[in-house]
Amino acid sequence: MANAKAEADATQDLKDELKSLRDDLAELVETVKTMGKEQADAALHSAKEAVDHATDRVRMTAGEARKRGEEAADEIEAVITRPPLTSVMIALGLGYLVARIRH
Repeated sequence: MANAKAEADATQDLKDELKSLRDDLAELVETVKTMGKEQADAALHSAKEAVDHATDRVRMTAGEARKRGEEAADEIEAVITRPPLTSVMIALGLGYLVARIRH
């Protein structure tokens, strides 16, 4: 009888330990899920920041290119509106350079 009682107590202790282990495991799974979600959110946030930064750089580069193009157009216009002889000489020089480059 004492043996049966001891076995029943040991079995109950084992069942309690297994239940406790299952509860701890479930808690660990939830913790890992939460950490994984937080890491995924952090990675997504970093990726969005990188895209935003790249977009800003492209916009700045496009703006800078536009500004330089406008400045070049202004300089060309200024050269063209100079006295006619200067414009003719520049055109002849450019024509000569183009002809030399082609041949």
